[in-house]
Amino acid sequence: MKIALIIRRLNVRGGTQRQALSLARELQKRGHIIKLYTFLYDPERSYGDLLKNFEVVSLDKNTGPLWLKSVPFVRYFLQLINENELAKELATRMDDDFYILNPHDQVSYKVAFYYKKFKKNIPSVWHMNDLPLLQWAYDRLRGVDDAFRPSFLKRLLYSIADQYEIWKFLRHQDAIIVVDSFNVDLSRKYMNLEAITVRSGPDTEHFIFTKRTPPSKQIKILTSGILMPHRRYQDTIRAVKILSDEGYAPKLTILGDYENDKKYHQSLIDLANELGVQNSVKFLGRVSEKDLLRAYAEHDIYIFQHHLQSDGLSPFEAAVSGLPIIVSRTAGCHEMLTDHENALILEPKNPANIAGLVKELIEKPDLYMKLSENGTKFVKENFSWVKYADGVLRVFENAAKSYRG
Repeated sequence: MKIALIIRRLNVRGGTQRQALSLARELQKRGHIIKLYTFLYDPERSYGDLLKNFEVVSLDKNTGPLWLKSVPFVRYFLQLINENELAKELATRMDDDFYILNPHDQVSYKVAFYYKKFKKNIPSVWHMNDLPLLQWAYDRLRGVDDAFRPSFLKRLLYSIADQYEIWKFLRHQDAIIVVDSFNVDLSRKYMNLEAITVRSGPDTEHFIFTKRTPPSKQIKILTSGILMPHRRYQDTIRAVKILSDEGYAPKLTILGDYENDKKYHQSLIDLANELGVQNSVKFLGRVSEKDLLRAYAEHDIYIFQHHLQSDGLSPFEAAVSGLPIIVSRTAGCHEMLTDHENALILEPKNPANIAGLVKELIEKPDLYMKLSENGTKFVKENFSWVKYADGVLRVFENAAKSYRG
């Protein structure tokens, strides 16, 4: 079948891009014709290796005005208008002979809507990695920052904007795919729409297992993800301070593009300086695939302290590489894991708990080795792009049945 795979941006390295492109590659291996559509394209800044052998159509236009940053409310609605126009433009540039549309995450579903409206009414299956609604964004931010309280007027206007988004675009998707039960619940609560869970996972041939040696008090900790407040990197920085005060020598590496939120990045730098652990915390920003693989091989523990976060590929990439993982109870990926069997489960927003679990892995080398081996085994037995593609294709076929009569 010929499939239009639509991604908002292909000029960054993130979980959405890796997931979509890995799926595209697996579908292409099976003989399906895949064509990629995006607003912004830069293979050097995204996954150039995964983008090989694909035809990409890009508008090379941003999805929103970069000015008026001091007026986020106005900027948001200007961006809405701009995105609608870009979605229409990209839809008109798409081929006429697709079997199915496959938009991924934010905004891309608008392109599918306009294609169905103006070109050809064919099934569209939307991959929702993060709920694209303002009310959820503010509820999550409130969950991250206890002091955050948006005004009643803003809440009302955002609710109206969300209802428009659902009525105009989202309810017209023929199926919604999510990666965890966490997002199934969000889809029901905020959109009153049902979603189907199809769990993705890392390429277990690409991420190579490295046999570990239980660490000493000098422990190298890794965490990653594009910098956003709900990633809660401050909790692990505070844990580094706790460990240092107790005689350990932790080194924390944070991987992830910090251009996305420079204010949050600066707040983390300021926190490390305030706590006196600036020499123990390293921000590497966006890294190459080679450097990512090296980071998984050279560190001792991977921490996914993210709060109210979808499933996430990186913990499973780390696990299959042999890193024991510590995962937040409010991250979707914890649903599949068993505490003290293939991971350690962390209470969210709790630096002392992070420090305690790190100490447990240092002081219990048998547990460290158990998690390293069991984590790798668990990922290899339960996840693959082959299994993911199988599940996605089943959803495609079910969505297409009503169009075939």
